[in-house]
Amino acid sequence: MTTQIVVMSLADWVAEGERRFGADREAWRFVCPVCGFVQTPADYRKAGGEHAEGLIAFSCIGRLMPDPRKAFGGKGPGPCNYAGGGLFGLNPVTVTAPDGKQHHMFAFAEVAAP
Repeated sequence: MTTQIVVMSLADWVAEGERRFGADREAWRFVCPVCGFVQTPADYRKAGGEHAEGLIAFSCIGRLMPDPRKAFGGKGPGPCNYAGGGLFGLNPVTVTAPDGKQHHMFAFAEVAAP
């Protein structure tokens, strides 16, 4: 399976998130590239409190939960223990900040049907 990497500016990424989910960033939905589990920033904060901040849309929320599915070789539904900063960088979106620093993020999830 080949993953298409999308590169966008921070401004374009924020505009896309707002277009899909509205201005409340806590409700934006991201999909883990390994297990497919859909999660929001609010979900991360609920699961991990202060430890969640650096994981949002970068590593699967399963890293904050007891007994997550293994990211590689695990069976069943997510969430899994995938780490975006690990050996395999599978995050499909690269967001470029105004200072030029790049952040590798999960893709936005599909918008839920009304």
